[in-house]
Amino acid sequence: MNKNRVFGIAVAALLWSAFLFGAGWMGRSLLAGGESPRRPPAPTSYPATTNPLLDEVWGHVRESFVGAIPSDTVRNYGVIRGALSSLNDRWTILVEPQPRAVEKDHMRGQFGGIGVDIRVDDFGHIVMTPHKDSPAQKAGILPGDILIGIDDLDLPDKPDLNEVAAHVRGNPGTAVHIRVLRADQRMEFVVNRANIDVPSTDWHIITDTIKPGFFIGYIGIHQFTERTGAEVKQALSELKQAGSQAYLIDLRDNGGGLLNAAVDVTSRFLNDGVVLYERKHDQADVAFPVTRDSAAGAYREPIVVLINGNTASASEIVAGAIQDTGRGKLIGEKSFGKGSVQSIYDLSDGSSVHITSAKWLTPNKRTIDGVGLTPDIVVVRAANEANDGKDSQLDRAMAALREQK
Repeated sequence: MNKNRVFGIAVAALLWSAFLFGAGWMGRSLLAGGESPRRPPAPTSYPATTNPLLDEVWGHVRESFVGAIPSDTVRNYGVIRGALSSLNDRWTILVEPQPRAVEKDHMRGQFGGIGVDIRVDDFGHIVMTPHKDSPAQKAGILPGDILIGIDDLDLPDKPDLNEVAAHVRGNPGTAVHIRVLRADQRMEFVVNRANIDVPSTDWHIITDTIKPGFFIGYIGIHQFTERTGAEVKQALSELKQAGSQAYLIDLRDNGGGLLNAAVDVTSRFLNDGVVLYERKHDQADVAFPVTRDSAAGAYREPIVVLINGNTASASEIVAGAIQDTGRGKLIGEKSFGKGSVQSIYDLSDGSSVHITSAKWLTPNKRTIDGVGLTPDIVVVRAANEANDGKDSQLDRAMAALREQK
């Protein structure tokens, strides 16, 4: 199965973090005292909030601010972010309607769109790469095309990646007009949206050249979505039929995702026991046991798990359970260390608030959050390895599996 990744999730996550921080700072600034002691105008034409002090400050802003006054919606988002920032928790955040819609699609692993990866280049341009056999590719869009317009919208010099993604997506069967810059030529395409599947997993057989006849099943999991459990089940079945004698699970650069998907995947390799514990501040720890349909047994072949500094959250749950139970070794670099649970509450305007509500612990009740997982075998991958077609971490993982057979 070919690897097919959704548009640069790591880049999007960094953009969101920067935007959220900035907006939170703005919220705090609005609540700061002003230098002019003049009496604010009576707020007769503006809706009052339930915070008299905020109304007082905003009255001063409306009277004195030299720039454009943001809408009540923008103001409220800024205030909410400022209030959430007082919790001093980087994962408790407000997500606005457009990025929330993209987030939901991403977790489903399917959305209506044209089938392109989009990223921001060093100049702030949106660069497109169409998926194979996607509507975008069939319409004539090529890798490297710079997106400059969508329907009647001309993109600004440095457009927001999440807003662009939201405009490109839409109901399957609807058409979208895409304007691109290719070299010095402006081009326009009409693309019919379709259901775009975004697999979270890819797999294949590795034939060991050092130990002839030894076959390793490679399973790369890029994120834990609603599709992941079924995809890993299919991967294991196909790899087993192809003669796999061991499994290499690659969780490098996997930023996490859905908890139930992580439990499902881990349960494929453990006979019984606990996958993780969840700890809240005022309750006893809750155990999440191995869960599997009664007809399925655990895969008992040797396994190793690859991790790095971008292995986080749900992927750390899988890696931590494999390590604690002695089921397999972790190889690579220390993981990110995000072991907290965010409860997501969808709000009335399509936005959502993510609130840290618990911490995750490994089966041995080791803390993940802020600590991360240390590999059993540390292998630091050099920066230029990818360009040279090398992967020292993968090579060491194969050697570890070879030693077990």
